[in-house]
Amino acid sequence: MTLEHSIDLAELQADMALDAYLAAFDDDAHPETLDSLETEALIARRRYDDLRVRGLGN
Repeated sequence: MTLEHSIDLAELQADMALDAYLAAFDDDAHPETLDSLETEALIARRRYDDLRVRGLGN
């Protein structure tokens, strides 16, 4: 997989993780569930940002 493909995949995963968090928030999910989904979304976003920065360096 190329770096460009990895960046695209990471962006998709970050968007999906955020969507899952927002859907759970709208559904008044349990606070622990929200915390877990928020953490997953933040990690996914950080991974995307890190890959994007690495891609800009090339």
